[in-house]
Amino acid sequence: MCASFAPRPKISAVPLALALMQKTDKEQTNLKHLSDDVIMNHLFTKHGDDETIKIDLNDYISFIENVIKSSDQISAASHWAQGSKVHVELSDDSFTYPSSIEPPVCTLHDISKQMGCKAAGIDIAHKTTLDILSKLTKYSWEAKAVLIFAAFAMNYGALWHLDNYSRSDPLAKSLAMIKRVGSLRKELDSVQYGQVFFGPNSLIYSCLKAIKYMNEFKNLSKYDIKEVPELSAALRRIPLVSYWIVHALVASSIDLHCYLSGTEGQTPKYLNELTEKKRSILVTLEKHHQFIMKQQEEVELYRWLVDQTDHFPIDITLFLSKLIHGKHKARPLINCSTRLEEYIEDFLKEKNLILIVSKRLDVSKEDLDSLNVVYNEVKKGNKHEIVWVPVISDPPAEGDEEAYEALISKMKWYAVPFDTKVAGLRFLEEKWEVREDLLIVVLNTQSKIEFPNAVHLTRIWEKEAIPFTYERANALLKRSWIDSTVVKFTDQPRLNSLAMINKERTMIFYGGHNQGWIKRFEDTAEAIKRDPMLREEGITFELVPLGLNQKGEPDPTIMSRFWTAQRSFFILKHQLQGSTATEHISRLISYENEKGWAIVTKGQTVVMVGGGDLIVKALEEFQTWKKNLRRVGFSGSFKNNFDELTSKSLECTHVNIMGYSGWIPLTVMCPVCRRYMGSGIRFTCCHGRPNVL
Repeated sequence: MCASFAPRPKISAVPLALALMQKTDKEQTNLKHLSDDVIMNHLFTKHGDDETIKIDLNDYISFIENVIKSSDQISAASHWAQGSKVHVELSDDSFTYPSSIEPPVCTLHDISKQMGCKAAGIDIAHKTTLDILSKLTKYSWEAKAVLIFAAFAMNYGALWHLDNYSRSDPLAKSLAMIKRVGSLRKELDSVQYGQVFFGPNSLIYSCLKAIKYMNEFKNLSKYDIKEVPELSAALRRIPLVSYWIVHALVASSIDLHCYLSGTEGQTPKYLNELTEKKRSILVTLEKHHQFIMKQQEEVELYRWLVDQTDHFPIDITLFLSKLIHGKHKARPLINCSTRLEEYIEDFLKEKNLILIVSKRLDVSKEDLDSLNVVYNEVKKGNKHEIVWVPVISDPPAEGDEEAYEALISKMKWYAVPFDTKVAGLRFLEEKWEVREDLLIVVLNTQSKIEFPNAVHLTRIWEKEAIPFTYERANALLKRSWIDSTVVKFTDQPRLNSLAMINKERTMIFYGGHNQGWIKRFEDTAEAIKRDPMLREEGITFELVPLGLNQKGEPDPTIMSRFWTAQRSFFILKHQLQGSTATEHISRLISYENEKGWAIVTKGQTVVMVGGGDLIVKALEEFQTWKKNLRRVGFSGSFKNNFDELTSKSLECTHVNIMGYSGWIPLTVMCPVCRRYMGSGIRFTCCHGRPNVL
């Protein structure tokens, strides 16, 4: 035990052998039985994190750091003096003093007493650690560690202070003598002393570093855990880290008193394991810290970008630089026309920005063609610049660089270099809602958003959508849906003039992926056209197939563009004019995966949209509803019969707009039964019945 301050006695060979055997047995005990789970179980069943009593951690940390550094300077000077009388004058300039500190003196003395004059060993250190922690139940975990470190520093610093003044001050000399400070000085050359007390990699310095990390984590707890998720993981680790800080301090204090008493201290194996444990903890805390700092920077950048676009307009060159690199000065971008690098400040100053963002490197040929048309048009006015920001995975997937190079070879505008990790990714994903599809945001010279996602405008109207403002978008939406998104996909040039549509003639636009359905639909419709009653009444209608190439064959590429145009028109219409303006479009979109579908118009007016077997059945029942022709006309009679069949159908309606970037509707009215559709991956409505899928 370290309670005796007598010199180490001489022993005979037999007791020496017994002592060596005991030491071997002691060294067989290791830290493995103190696993994290075991420790956390102890801590949470017997120790709380009340924080009834608060302390200023920064002040205590300053006190501890002052004491440890001062003691190091004195011990280093004493070591180099090698027995000569030396006195170290400590300069105030190198220390930061606490602004105010009111320590619980009696508690610190009690802790200091418990930490010394005990037998060496893991189990004693563990039990003592838990006993001391139980005295500090009204403090937070980091405060427990700081107070116990303060108690250790109070004793450790007092010893070296006495050593420093013992050569010139009789009182200090007497106190140093009774405390056996001289025996501590003799250990300065030992590896074990350096491992525990001396230098930046020692146990007590590791404890100080760990406490600083914990304090920083607590100071950062002002951030929302949802914004800085790594902070939550770091805060959960604090009780365990606090335990190991206290355990290391207890083991070090016991070792210190064993030096003073001349008795056997901690085993090298134990100290090595403890050193490795502290090293592992510091590595973990450093990783937490790095992730937290990264996430904190992302939060600050996110808030800055939101402020600039929503409240405090700023020069577009600065906004783009911060968005891409998080700095005021960004790396040069690539001019795809010349393949030369140019700085943002040089080409974007006092211009509007058309910003293309993509999370994939498979931008479609159709989108590239539309953007090239837009580029050629905006360059005439020299008021806009286009910049492509690809969000590339980190690390890049195999083939990404080749795909990137292939894309910029087809572009004429500016592109962010391939190896750029976009700093404002969170802003792009959360504020601008970039998803799998392209996002095209148009901003003016002061970073004010002119239009949040012009990709839908370019896909439907290309250069006609310039200058991509709300005013221009609303003007385009006043045009007929059929004119804007349907007629251009027919193989009948005579419809392009809309002469037939403007004559109030009934038109049936139709298409589908099932050729059997299409033939059945066409045959039924042609048979109706030959019906004598239609001829008597002078009723006729035009059948207009969609999605055929110049040879009259089905073309999947044309139909892909057709459906893209429908969704773009739907999103724009819903965003700017509300859900009531999108009934026919949403109904058409719901038929995309049906065998076939049809749009019935009379002049510029859409009468009905139908699909699947129901609309063919409605045609096939012509003999049933043709009696209504004189009263409501062909299109009206057709619609009434289809609606009646639909009302009896058990099929659900699905409107799929998955993957589109930017604003998409959160609620969609079912085009069939007028209920709000359930939403998930896609919008669904079963017209009052349970979803059967």
